[in-house]
Order: sequence, then C-alpha cells, then structure tokens
Amino acid sequence: MKLTVYDLKSFPQLKKMELIAGSGGLGKEITHCGILDYEYDKDLSRKYYEYNYQMSHFLTLSTFLYAKDNPNLIYDAVKKLIAKDGSGLIIKNIYMLPISDNVIRYADHNDFPIFILNDSYPFFEDIIVMISKAMERYDSLYYLGQKVEAFLSGEVSGSQFSQAMLDMKPSLEEPLVAAYFMAKEPFSQEDYIRIENQMYDRSVIKPTDCMFFYGNGFMLIHSGPSVQDQSLEDMLRPYMFAADLQVSHKFTVGVSGVHHTISEMEKTIQECLYACSFADETAGSVSFFDDLGLYQAILPFAQNSSMLSYMNRFIHPLEIYDNEKNSHLLNTVTQFVKESGSLENTAAAMGQHKNTIRYRLNKAGSILGIDPLSLGGYEQLALAVRIYICSRH
Repeated sequence: MKLTVYDLKSFPQLKKMELIAGSGGLGKEITHCGILDYEYDKDLSRKYYEYNYQMSHFLTLSTFLYAKDNPNLIYDAVKKLIAKDGSGLIIKNIYMLPISDNVIRYADHNDFPIFILNDSYPFFEDIIVMISKAMERYDSLYYLGQKVEAFLSGEVSGSQFSQAMLDMKPSLEEPLVAAYFMAKEPFSQEDYIRIENQMYDRSVIKPTDCMFFYGNGFMLIHSGPSVQDQSLEDMLRPYMFAADLQVSHKFTVGVSGVHHTISEMEKTIQECLYACSFADETAGSVSFFDDLGLYQAILPFAQNSSMLSYMNRFIHPLEIYDNEKNSHLLNTVTQFVKESGSLENTAAAMGQHKNTIRYRLNKAGSILGIDPLSLGGYEQLALAVRIYICSRH
C-alpha cells in the first residue's frame, strides 16, 4: 500500500490545512518528505539546487522565508518542484505571503497539490516524523494483513479492528466494499508488489482505496460515493484489467456486500473472505456475498457448537457409512441440496442416472430416519448440509 497526498487530508494533526491548488494530483504517491529552506533562493540556487531534490515523489514543506521580500520566488519554486516530479507542497504561511494566481493556475494545470497551513503547529519536524512513520506502516507488506488475522482470531474486537484500519488508512470513506483475490498458485511478495505497481501506474487505485498483501493473495477495499454508482461486477473490472489478472486461471475472488459505515469494516472483510471460500461452491472464479442466499445467515455461526451438533446428527452417520461401504451418499445429498432438491439436476451434475440418485437418497434417508424427498425431510437435511458446507470454509 502506498501513502498518497490525499491521505494527508485525513491526518488529525493537519485538519487546519487547506488545499488551494492541484486537486487533480491528490492521488500522487509520497515516498520522501523534507523542508525547502534555501535551495531555490536565487543567490544560492546554483550551489544547492540539486542538494535536497534528487528523487521524485517528494512532499515539500516550506515557510518561504527566502521569498519574504519577493513572493514571486514562490512561482519559481513551484515550477522547479513540478519539474522534479514532486508530489506536493505544504506552505506554512507564517509570513502571510500572497500566493499569486500564476502559482495557482500552474499548479492546477500540472495537478500539483498545494496546501496552506495558517498555524504555527504542528512544527515541520513533527510533520516529517508523522509522515515518515505513516510511510513505514504503509511500506510494511504485512501490517494490515496482521490486523485482519488479529481480528479473525478474536485477539481484537470488530470495533477495534475498524478503528485500526481507519487509523492506518484515514482517507477511507463511506460506503465501502471489499474484494479478496486469492491466488490459485503460491503468491509471493514480489508477485504482490508487481500487481500493486501496475495498478498504481495505471491510476486505477484511488486515494480512497486500500490495497494490501494478505494470505496467498491480496485484499482490495474500494470506498467513497462511486461505490454506489455502478454494479460490483463493473467496479471490479478496471482493477483486474489494469493488473492483467486472468481471474479464471490465476485467482479466486470473493466480493463483500456494500456497507455504508466505516464501523462495519469487519463485516466487509469477513464477507469477502466468506465469498472467496465459496467460489468453488458457486462454480465460478468470482463469488459475491450478496448472491450466497441462505449461506449468508449460516456462515457467521457455522462453528457454533449448537450448529455443529445439529449438523453431526445428519452428516456423521453418512460419513461412517461411506467409509465402511466405499459409497457416495454424503456427496450425493450435498449435491442434491446444492441443486435445490432437483433429482434431474443432481443426476446431471454427478453424471449419474436419476434412478441412481433416487436410490442413494432413499438409502441416506433410511440411515437417518427421514425421507429426503419429502418437504419436511428435505428441509432438515438441507440445513445440516448447508452447515456442513459452511463449516468447511
């Protein structure tokens, strides 16, 4: 995940900062941060021009002390910062210098964000430390993935997890949706970095998005008003295209439902993981939580002792019989439930004659003491099978 200029707007310490130009560049990455004191002073520029600005993606902080008697020097500085592929400029305007229209127009034209900070606090040194720490967290491939694991293991509560995510990525907005891309082959850090760089290079990752390495794949959180402007299928398409993802061959993707508050972050993450685990059940490489039907209600409680006890009343006897007789009763009743109780569809899915399926179901019924082909018997069996399916994910 990369720190962007947009993220600065959400830092509580910078809440008094005002954007005056270059809104089109808020998605620019920040990799370095430093103070402009003298480098572009005309009397010293030849000596120091190359000193602090050897790299791109640099966030610059300045009071423009050297421009106090000649504010036009600000325009020269902005031109040079843009030429150096700088990411943005924060001006602590303690000298109340006028920012000319030329500066505003040039920054807007080049999508170079300029902020004014009309306050003595925070000090530049504090801003640099704050941004450096943020960059360290953002650069850590495992930081957010560890937060997800801590939540799933019960080490932290849902509210603590949501707050941790927001602290890490304060630019997240409402509503939000999450997708988990799980690789079908081993997925390395290098694989993730390559995909992340492709998405950033092609400007697909928005300032309000969050992308991070997780498990054997990566998590993508898309947030903001645009979430409601398109279908979830259309939302996914540009990300997959930008990263050259051949999803059907390389990834299984689970997509959460849309959630309207940041406090539901934990549900968003859980849902995309549930949906991803169900891609095989839904016979596709992309699975949407909203399409899981009754499984949406069962999944969060599938490991509950009462649920497992009910499941075992029906599933365990079939497992024992299959092991002893080398038969396929459990697979048959599972497919029968997946096919919503249709003998014809079950037979087609399993490549068997309909009478074979009927025989197996009747045999399962005699073992369990129910009639799977009756409404009441089917409902009892279907609930047990659905818990069984959910408990494996």
